[in-house]
Amino acid sequence: AIGSGVRELPLSAFVDEAEAVVAFRHPGVLPEHAPKLAEFAQAQLGQPYNQMGIVLQAPFTLERRLCELPVLPGPIRDFCLRGIALVQLGLGPNDRFFCSQLVLEAYKRAGLPLTDADPRLAAPVDLLHMREGDVPSVKTHQALRYVGHLKLPPESQLQTVATN
Repeated sequence: AIGSGVRELPLSAFVDEAEAVVAFRHPGVLPEHAPKLAEFAQAQLGQPYNQMGIVLQAPFTLERRLCELPVLPGPIRDFCLRGIALVQLGLGPNDRFFCSQLVLEAYKRAGLPLTDADPRLAAPVDLLHMREGDVPSVKTHQALRYVGHLKLPPESQLQTVATN
């Protein structure tokens, strides 16, 4: 789900277009889950992008930092984040998607929810923090396993990150 809407690309084309690609795996995926994930994703093809969701993410992203302080226990972080999300994002329908929202909704529909939190509040970085050994912003049901980098950022970006 990108600015033009939900689309399907071969993995090689997706990797070519992206700056960096990291793969994670849900360790609980069984053979019966894969068709459900694919069916949900296929049903979304051609749907418009969640423009309003992205617009609402901007103020939410700023305010959510208050909830993400490492000194806060996980349940308090989760409660705080959900409260700010309710105020900032409202209770609108969840029928259009941006990228991370589509991923969370697909797992939820396949019977493998990663979190009980509303998928509209999740940015791509939230999926990154759902990996094993990390501290997620929202309570997760299952930590994701790191599979590997399918594409690293360009060398110049790696040097910039390393020196900052």
